[in-house]
Amino acid sequence: MLKAMIVGAGAIAPAHIEGFLSFADRVEITFISNPTVSKAEALIEKYGLKARASSSFEEGLDDVDIVSICSPPATHRDIAVKALEAGKHVLLEKPMAMSLEECDQILAAAEKGNALVSVVAQSRFITSIANTIAVVRSGNYGKLLFSQINSLWFRGQSYYDLYWRGVWESEGGGCTLNHAVHHIDLLLWAKGLPVKVHSFLNNLNHNNSEEEDLSMSVLRYEDGTMSQINTSLIHHGEVQKLDFQMENASMAIPFDVKASTPRSNGFPMDNDELIEQLTREYEALPDLVHEHHTGQVGNVLDAIEKGTPLVSSGQDGRNAIELISAIYKSAFTGGEVTLPLQKDDPYYAFPSRVKEATRFHKKTKSVKGFEDSTITNFKGKF
Repeated sequence: MLKAMIVGAGAIAPAHIEGFLSFADRVEITFISNPTVSKAEALIEKYGLKARASSSFEEGLDDVDIVSICSPPATHRDIAVKALEAGKHVLLEKPMAMSLEECDQILAAAEKGNALVSVVAQSRFITSIANTIAVVRSGNYGKLLFSQINSLWFRGQSYYDLYWRGVWESEGGGCTLNHAVHHIDLLLWAKGLPVKVHSFLNNLNHNNSEEEDLSMSVLRYEDGTMSQINTSLIHHGEVQKLDFQMENASMAIPFDVKASTPRSNGFPMDNDELIEQLTREYEALPDLVHEHHTGQVGNVLDAIEKGTPLVSSGQDGRNAIELISAIYKSAFTGGEVTLPLQKDDPYYAFPSRVKEATRFHKKTKSVKGFEDSTITNFKGKF
């Protein structure tokens, strides 16, 4: 029986706990760490766990096999490195780290400790999303020419009252890093890293945050194809959409299929036969047995016990941070950025990137936590 530790008792911790509890015959949660111990104790009581609570994750490190990190992004590198070097497998919440340098330190620690690191990308574990990406990647409907990613969220002013949010040094970024990372990961899964990035950032409606609440980027790939990423925290309804335009048809998430045939004058008419063919191919793909965080926990357990490949690896997490770092560099310098970023690039390391950051507003209000822990839930919407 594997033993797991949860580090961090905030809003995302229950998703990790429930994921591990879904495999109670294979893994047991024995330790929860949080700076405010009472929050860890509350989770232990809520879920009826036979676990210890502590303010220090290191107290329980010798007694577990897996460390599930749910703490703020600024803590990810230090916790992950200590756990991995101790030979503990790590499930690491997004974003992987605050910079490419920190990502590389985590990957080096995993190699040193001969341990696995999986960066949370729960959207890869949604059947409709996974199967759409599988069809797009197959190439059966031609080259992927253009992708448009709309990662659109709504957060009220109080969202940034939480002490570590809205500050470049502790959160690392606004909607690009901490919200669009889900959709950026899916774009990378479908298409890979671009070679050129041009971006713009702004803060339109969050006066208690130094960081951006609006981000727009255009990407160019080595094969000449392009993508567009739009993300914000000002969109009522939080309508999410990923649109993939292939040569012969298009697919979108949430699921939608279009295919056009040109008339003699070049104007389109629907290609019903191809639409039906693509839809049948999509519907024939199997459903995932477990979805969301539970699916990723299951994949990590399979990787540990059976050697199954990780669906979301440390390298996948690093790729997302590389693209996000390029977006920030382009926006802050006002020019086009070429990938990959090199180790001598100021945007490779966190302190220099933060030093260059535009500070849209000054944070003036700070609270330790919220009584209401409700967060956006997209289960069943894709």
